[in-house]
Amino acid sequence: MLAVLALLFVVFFVDSLGFLRLVDTPFYVAETWRSAAWGPRLAIAAAHVVAAFVGGTLYAALGERALLAWVLGAFVLVHLGYQFDAQLGLGDGRALGIPILYAVAVSLYTVVTFAVWADLSTPDTIGLHAALGVAASAWTATFLATALALRWAAAGVTFERHVALVNGVALPAFLVLLVVIVWPRPRPEAAA
Repeated sequence: MLAVLALLFVVFFVDSLGFLRLVDTPFYVAETWRSAAWGPRLAIAAAHVVAAFVGGTLYAALGERALLAWVLGAFVLVHLGYQFDAQLGLGDGRALGIPILYAVAVSLYTVVTFAVWADLSTPDTIGLHAALGVAASAWTATFLATALALRWAAAGVTFERHVALVNGVALPAFLVLLVVIVWPRPRPEAAA
């Protein structure tokens, strides 16, 4: 359970730390999340819904660690995309590909967040486990990420630097999780 709390903490932290700066950057949200046109917002909403259904299937097939690796990998790609776009001045930041990938990552970790507590609990402990999970991972991570994002903004950290720092958290967490997933586990001895 502690490993799941830690993984979810990292996912919520990375999501909050990155998204707080994105929504504060008009160039990146004007044509996507806050678009005056319905098309981009409907595409992002559809990505959320489809990814939630896919996430439910993947959770059952892969388990929470592998699915959270997908989520961290998606967040790494999202923030690298925004970082490259901002640094190279490509002008592709308004394209829907990155926001749709972001929506997919959010829907996948939301499925994990809802499902994992039931899997790690009994009917008597589910309330406590869900409360601990929300308090120790979601709320704590979001609060800390918000405080850090505000501090960076007050210190004049540029958008490019901000997303690079978010990737400085997301990429190592992703790589560590990949190692944990593929590391051979000792097999239980067969009963004689």
